[in-house]
Amino acid sequence: MKKQIILITTCATLLMSAWSAQAQQAGLSDYYLAPVEAEIQAHNHANSKAGAVAGIWLTQSGNLEVEISKCGQALCGKVSRVLEASAAPAMGKTIMAGFTPTLSTKAATWSGKIFNRADGQTYDCQMRMLSSTELEITPYKDSPENGRSQVWTRVSNTVTAQK
Repeated sequence: MKKQIILITTCATLLMSAWSAQAQQAGLSDYYLAPVEAEIQAHNHANSKAGAVAGIWLTQSGNLEVEISKCGQALCGKVSRVLEASAAPAMGKTIMAGFTPTLSTKAATWSGKIFNRADGQTYDCQMRMLSSTELEITPYKDSPENGRSQVWTRVSNTVTAQK
């Protein structure tokens, strides 16, 4: 899948370059290429940042550490340490799944699913790196704007096992 994405991105870049040259010869501006070019750059940026997200993160509530790593072609998060006795049943549970780069944003953002232990529900979720030590997690029902963000803090860059 990764090779396919690279091939598609490369082909799109080559087509844009060829179209841009023809458009300039015809006296057309690059105005129409900007949205497509922005999407490709956002996708490349998010993919390059995927490795930076891998590691162990402390939830905002401070009761769990979640290890984020590659799971097939996506990112997932599994509870790697329980810091509060009431959270004990969460140990080893995958609470984040299917996080893939989001093409419609300029920042390195991923979309996937997250499980909320408090209500037993699974929600759509956006994940965005704020810095090398802060990760914004936004679970939501209808759209990210309706979500309530929380910031997780990096504990370690070490990932114990690749999926």
